Amino acid sequence: MRVSIVGGGIGGLTAAVALARKGVEVAVFEQAAGPSRAGASLDLGPNATRLLDALDLGAAREVGVRPDAIELLRWDDGSTLLRAPHGPPAEEHFGAPLLDFYRSDLHDVLLGALPPGAVRFGIRVHAVEQDGGQAEVVLCDGTRVASDAVVAADGIRSALRQQLVGADEPVFSGTVVYRGLAEKAAVEDLHPDRVNRYWLGPNRHAVVYWIASGDLLAVNAAIRDAEWARESWTDEAPPEEVLPAFEGWHELLLERFRRCRLFLRGAVFVRRPLEHWSFGRVTLLGDAAHAMEPFQAQGAAQAIEDAFVLGECLDGVSSADVAEALTRYEQVRMERAQEMQDSSRAAADTLYLPDGPLQRERDERYRTLLDTYPWGHRQPLWEHDVRAAFGSERGFRSRERQAP
Repeated sequence: MRVSIVGGGIGGLTAAVALARKGVEVAVFEQAAGPSRAGASLDLGPNATRLLDALDLGAAREVGVRPDAIELLRWDDGSTLLRAPHGPPAEEHFGAPLLDFYRSDLHDVLLGALPPGAVRFGIRVHAVEQDGGQAEVVLCDGTRVASDAVVAADGIRSALRQQLVGADEPVFSGTVVYRGLAEKAAVEDLHPDRVNRYWLGPNRHAVVYWIASGDLLAVNAAIRDAEWARESWTDEAPPEEVLPAFEGWHELLLERFRRCRLFLRGAVFVRRPLEHWSFGRVTLLGDAAHAMEPFQAQGAAQAIEDAFVLGECLDGVSSADVAEALTRYEQVRMERAQEMQDSSRAAADTLYLPDGPLQRERDERYRTLLDTYPWGHRQPLWEHDVRAAFGSERGFRSRERQAP
């Protein structure tokens, strides 16, 4: 079995690892000249990290940071709305930890798990073609690479998605995200513990947590109702651009902003749900299939779920049965991914409430939430285990519940 993967991001590389673990010959085509060093952070819940463990990617635990607790705080005074403990008891419950990453660290772990030469950098893909017997990736230089299946993991502006489903531009969500980093020495006095803190307020929120084995503090802010709408995670912005949008917010949050040298600014775009992801021997994965807003921290996690399921569906399949296997992958994944798209959109409405009766009602729910969900507001999302679809839960039981 030979599979070509277009796109070498987290989703594409995890798919390559999942397939390689099954004995599949994989080739990843990435247009970037080399491994990404973009300074963005990444939060992975146990629904994703248990799959990394199942793929024998234990090195991820060495570079990821496990928080001891999660706190939701009020925007103006930093008062605590919810504190959910984590650490060993939560890991025992979920079967895996919550981990926070410097994105390039996780990227390196995935690259290190692949055979030499499996990833080809600096390669642009023009199109994909297929017949009953094989699929071909057509490179921009005219080279054709034949395989049994092609996975389009080429991001939110996926050229292969456009080819498969027609013109379909991403839609600006109205939210702009700023992702900053601060060296440990610069902020350890402000953030001495391993607690992930979220400040919630009108049309804004911010989240701060340790990454890079605890050497860097990720300082992220999201602003709704933004007019600027350029899709890029490499545009730089100074703290002076972020601070005015948070005037009047908790001073300890503002001081964290000031201690970041710069932020990477990016507008959040989303994709409309599709009726199908799989088209014969070609399928979509990650943002190419289901780009979502970041308010449940599930974008990368859902790409990892996609990748794991894809590996299971293609395990032991003959070339003649590839299309059927990709249809099963779609059937296992589409409903879950679309639920996460909807949930992520709805979460913003809950996070961004202006002060008033609805905000007070939400805060009161947070104060009693731990009676039902002792590991916090995302517990139901993290309890979902895609391995259940293949009868390999290994003692973990998925519970389908909705948190307030």
